[in-house]
Amino acid sequence: MKKIMERVMNNVSDLKADGDLILSTAKSLKMSSQNGSISEYKVSSSQILGVRIIKDGAVGISYTEALDDDSLKFMVKQALENAQANEPNPLEKILDISGAVSDEASYPESATDIKLKTQKALELESEVKARDPRVVAVPYNSYSENEYMSHYLSSKGRSTTYSDKIYSITSSALLDDKGKKANYYDYHIAHTFADLQWNKVVENSLFHARNILEEKALPTGKYHVRFSPDSLKSLIECFSNFYSAKSAMDKVNPWANNLGAQVISKDISIVDGPDYAQSFRISKFDSEGVLQKPLTIVGDGVLQSFLHNSVTANYFKTQTTGHASRGASSSLNVSGTHFLIQGKNQKPLPPKYMEVIQMDGLHSGANRVTGNFSVAVKGYLWENGQKTMTFGNITLSGNLMELLKNVEVVGDKVEASTDLSFFSVPLVFNELSIAGA
Repeated sequence: MKKIMERVMNNVSDLKADGDLILSTAKSLKMSSQNGSISEYKVSSSQILGVRIIKDGAVGISYTEALDDDSLKFMVKQALENAQANEPNPLEKILDISGAVSDEASYPESATDIKLKTQKALELESEVKARDPRVVAVPYNSYSENEYMSHYLSSKGRSTTYSDKIYSITSSALLDDKGKKANYYDYHIAHTFADLQWNKVVENSLFHARNILEEKALPTGKYHVRFSPDSLKSLIECFSNFYSAKSAMDKVNPWANNLGAQVISKDISIVDGPDYAQSFRISKFDSEGVLQKPLTIVGDGVLQSFLHNSVTANYFKTQTTGHASRGASSSLNVSGTHFLIQGKNQKPLPPKYMEVIQMDGLHSGANRVTGNFSVAVKGYLWENGQKTMTFGNITLSGNLMELLKNVEVVGDKVEASTDLSFFSVPLVFNELSIAGA
């Protein structure tokens, strides 16, 4: 692979152009079951090589899934033609960094027979049905394993290698009790087969589905709200443009002119932590080969930085923060790694609050420019430390900017999303609007 990429880069250099390459390969196995037998068994592999060429200030990209000489030459030719058809962009340049960096994960494990994998995949359906006679279906269930590898090479001499292997399982429970239905799903990811928590996804799916069967609508009004880590992650990610220099450059970031100003509660700090120890997988470098380090986005409520790649850094006359994101077939963008919400001035939990565990239709009900959102939610009502009811059929409305201003820290133990990419101290958001009964 290295020789192929070097040969392509030589072709780019012969054109008196700068450029970089991304070569991504993947192998995967997926199984799912229905009615006691394997309904899907899919083994797949893919490879894609993409080139970005910058000549006379103009940028062109192209990619190929075939790595023979003719396909590689055509890819370079197509990228050059795309560049010639585009207007010059003085902000986009190949970074002048060199040297090799590797981030290849290795997780020792013994080989697992395919018969055992198949048996466990079947149990993601059969175990759910066996534990509750009201289960009428297990609509989401799957076992999968995925191997990824990515190589980067620039005309300035920067090269990186990334590899990882991920196992994942999903199960769900669709219950029917005298015509009333409830559904919930859960998943787990691990780096080895032995670390998968099969019972956890079955039990969590059943636990929440059983409770949702008993759901009732809350009265319309204002409520204190806690979000489960996964729900809070979804809400924060829905408005990721707030932290993106690319969105600020494109005039779709409401915080674009607020650097150095207080934007949220003084009790809250938000950090992007590529090397956060509790994350599923640390991140060492971005898609431009820039080494990554922790970045405080918001410190004590004050907006300190956006996430930058080299283009946004040039636009705002600053330095890249190492958050470039680009696939083999896509243009340069910005993305975070692991978000950590830190807090201070801990307050006691309010005697009564809602715990949101499921949100439906968040993205369709969100305005990423204003921060307004409206979403159907399910969860639990807590009173004096006890769950008193399960709620559903209600709509939660708010504004992310106001929500983050009216927040209280109610604990110091960091909670993690299921995928271990989002972390937060316990938070309660005050006086959110609920449309219910």
